[in-house]
Amino acid sequence: MAKTPAPPKPTKDEPAPGAEAAEVAPKKRSKLLLFGAPAALLVLLGGGLWFSGVIPHLLHGKKSAQASGPIFIKIPEIVANLNVPSGQDSYAKLEATLELSGHASAAAVTKDMPRIIDVFQTYLRAMHPSELRGASGTYRLREALINRVRIAVAPNVVRNVLFEELIVQ
Repeated sequence: MAKTPAPPKPTKDEPAPGAEAAEVAPKKRSKLLLFGAPAALLVLLGGGLWFSGVIPHLLHGKKSAQASGPIFIKIPEIVANLNVPSGQDSYAKLEATLELSGHASAAAVTKDMPRIIDVFQTYLRAMHPSELRGASGTYRLREALINRVRIAVAPNVVRNVLFEELIVQ
């Protein structure tokens, strides 16, 4: 078996091979702390400002405040004869307002107003006067109209249908 030669002994000017790695590790840690800690702090600070709403507010300015509020569009007065089996005349008069999520959907919903009026008229004509009596009847009517209007104007968002006047005669 052949002997392997021993590593050369370092002189005074040359560091030992293991000492070189020991010196590099503290330098890398100090660079990591010097550059990594401020970067992590900036990321955390930026994330906090973004999720708290400060940065989006600064980016969008006053447009963000205007777009976030609800928009109301009045529906023209609707008079519809109700479904009465005995041949009597019974009518419902409805004045309502749509609550929309923002300005962008307001223009599109205004263009769809004939479709919305048709949805209201068709649904009211199928109703019996007894179905519109009381608070529960009004609630069921509101929920049914909201669902039908949302389908009619999709993908625009209608938050609510607000009744201004509902008269059943």
